[in-house]
Parts: sequence; C-alpha cells; structure tokens
Amino acid sequence: MHIKVLLTRLCLVLMFFGALQTSEAQLFKKKKKKESTEQSKKDNGKKNGIKPYGKVITKDAETDQGLFDVHKVDDKTYYEIPDSLFGREMLMVSRISKTASGIGFGGGKINTQVLRWEKKPKKVLLRVVSHDIVAADSLPVHEAVVNSNFEPVLFAFDIKAIRKDSVGEATVIEIDDLFTKDVKALGMPERYRKRYKISRLDGDRSYIEDVRSYPLNIEGRHVKTYLAGNPPSNGSLGSISVEINNSMILLPKEPMKRRYFDERVS
Repeated sequence: MHIKVLLTRLCLVLMFFGALQTSEAQLFKKKKKKESTEQSKKDNGKKNGIKPYGKVITKDAETDQGLFDVHKVDDKTYYEIPDSLFGREMLMVSRISKTASGIGFGGGKINTQVLRWEKKPKKVLLRVVSHDIVAADSLPVHEAVVNSNFEPVLFAFDIKAIRKDSVGEATVIEIDDLFTKDVKALGMPERYRKRYKISRLDGDRSYIEDVRSYPLNIEGRHVKTYLAGNPPSNGSLGSISVEINNSMILLPKEPMKRRYFDERVS
C-alpha cells in the first residue's frame, strides 16, 4: 500500500514538471514569435523609409506655407505636397537669374515645360507632360494617342513621411537633389553646354540658395557650377557658376479651350 502511494505521488510530480516544461516552451515560442514580428516590422520600416511625420519635420523646422509647405530642417529641404494636388498640371519656367560675364543677361528664360506630380506607394514621381498631340476623350483614337504620349519621369523621390489630419493627407519628400544634381531640364541648356564645352556639374560648388512658397507658385533659386573647357570668362578657373530660378506655377484645374488651327492666324 505504501509503495502504491509513493508511485502515485511520483507520477503526479512527473506530470506537474511535464506540464510546467510544456507551458514554458509555449511561452518561449510566443515570445520568440513576437520578437520576430517586431523585428520584421522594424526591417520593413527601414526598407520603406517612411517615418512618422514628427521624426522628419521636427519642432525645429522652418516652414514656409503656400502651394506646397516648404520645410527646412538642418541642411535639408522638404516639400509637403497635399494629396489633392497629385495629378494637377503645373508650369515650370526656368531662368538664369544671375550669370557669369559673357554668357548673357540675368533674367533670360532657358526652359519652359508642363509638369505633373504623381504618387506611388513608396515614391513620388515628377513627370513631364506633353500637349503636342492630343485627342478629345470622345474620340475612338483617344486611348491610342494617350498610349503614344507616355509621360517621361523627370525625377523620382522617396516618400519620407505622411501627414494625416482633418484637412486631408499630405506627402513629404526631400527635394535637395532636384536642385543640386545635374537635372538638365532645370539647369544649363544644351546650347550653352556645347558652346562652353561643359563636361559635368561640380556638386561641391552647387547648392540651394532659397526656396519660397506662395499660394499658387513655388520659387526655387539654386547655384550651379559646371566644369567647362571653354568658359566665357575667368578661364583660369575652368568652370562656370550661374544662379538659376525655377518658377513652378499651378495651372487651372479645367484647361483652357484649345483653338483650332487656322492658317490665316499667325
């Protein structure tokens, strides 16, 4: 009888430790799974590059409100684009505001183009719009015309943050590279590049001077320095520095009515 009691107690002890080990194993698995999920979320966040709004546009940001809110944080410049403006057409007019001796005069226009901002899941694209060939929506050929005028991408930006509030949603991008890199559509025109034998942009001597936002337009001024084999002045430097102004103007939501061609009208 005594032996039976001991065996019964031994079985109960073994069952208790077995249940305890199983419970600990399950807790360990859950903890490991939770840590793995959290790490995966962190990795996805780093991969996507989209951070909380306050982490990008900090309390120290200098903000200029207008068509897009322009934020300056340390040495970086950001556009905060309202999502309602994606897809809208904007006119970009580029001028040489300050020029080197021998190139021309300040204020001379160097390029004009229509642009459109487009939002993707992780990027914002700046596309060039062409109206050279168009067809009315009601015509059968409309789709073929659209497919034959695919809008080229002028520049692509990573989405840095997204702001959501009662007014609407806005997307934050860093725009420094648009003005400091050699984006030819916003810089020195091809005719000058050939004339002065420009080889490349000197990034160390190129920078953003100022970006201002207004209700219907944004004005950006930036200095670009190009290495040149035949500069018009200061030949010993082997380079040309110019200040370029880019005016981006919001066009009407409803385009103006197109006029039919008439050879009697010049």
